[in-house]
Amino acid sequence: MSRESHKVVPFPDNDERHVQLGQAALRAGEFSQAVAHFQAAYRDQHTFAVNRQMIEAMLHAGQASEAVPYAEEFIEGYARTLTDGLLYGQLLIESHRFLAAQEWLVNLQDLAHSPEDQARLAELTDVFTNQQERYLAANQAGQAALIKQFAGLAGVNTMEQTMRINQLAQLPVPTFDQIAPRLMIDEFISQGLRNTVALHYVTLRETAPRRLLWFDDVITFTPNAVGNPFDNPVADAWQRAVTAAENDNPEQALILDQELHLYMLLLFPRLTDVVADPAAWAQVVSARVADPAAPITAAPKIKRWLTRLDDALNALNQ
Repeated sequence: MSRESHKVVPFPDNDERHVQLGQAALRAGEFSQAVAHFQAAYRDQHTFAVNRQMIEAMLHAGQASEAVPYAEEFIEGYARTLTDGLLYGQLLIESHRFLAAQEWLVNLQDLAHSPEDQARLAELTDVFTNQQERYLAANQAGQAALIKQFAGLAGVNTMEQTMRINQLAQLPVPTFDQIAPRLMIDEFISQGLRNTVALHYVTLRETAPRRLLWFDDVITFTPNAVGNPFDNPVADAWQRAVTAAENDNPEQALILDQELHLYMLLLFPRLTDVVADPAAWAQVVSARVADPAAPITAAPKIKRWLTRLDDALNALNQ
């Protein structure tokens, strides 16, 4: 065999070749071809870098709705820089997930440091406002039907309630504002589902005070003054309880997870000062969620925690 026959011509791995072809197609404006190449690469090269290029191609190809689940696989990546965050925000707007888009745009304010960054964020915010107005104008009958549907939510079973409320992020903000106040005070809707609605209010980080039904109390809080620190022993213990419930009772796990967020968003740092034994506290809440009719344990320690939490809630209303 000759020496010539042993020569090897370097050639990129198949997935890397798809990335190169996808980039070339993207530059050429061949967006459907770019999507196909990036998706082929993504099957083997499951990284944020490929994900981001694939999302950009899908957005240009008019596949925003299909791109959202892919983007959410690397949502922490999109939250790191303003440029990546604006791409995900545009994806939400184009897929008509307006409530989620507003929450996302508000959170991006922390990444807009320079005047140029603030101008870029303001530009996408204007796009959001205009798109939402056009969508509402074109879908008046559909939005009226949605409001009527949610108004009758208490008359359907829990599974149906959960399915509908989990669609809240896809509502236009004005429609959500019409629906949400009733959902947060309706006694026939489970506490966990009301908490889901409340979380949307919290994450909007508005400066105007909000009222929220929290068990039997109505509390008032200012969303932009609420912190979001989940790195603490209470959250860790609670998350373990959520994970333990996922296999046996997914609905209970969902409600536990919602209540974890509500407790932490509204009461931190008060909660970590009040709860001396996070694991025991998580067990108490798990038991209450599993059987809402059963009384909370009368153990003195639990009573003390509840009393101190009541004091903390009262302080929020001052």
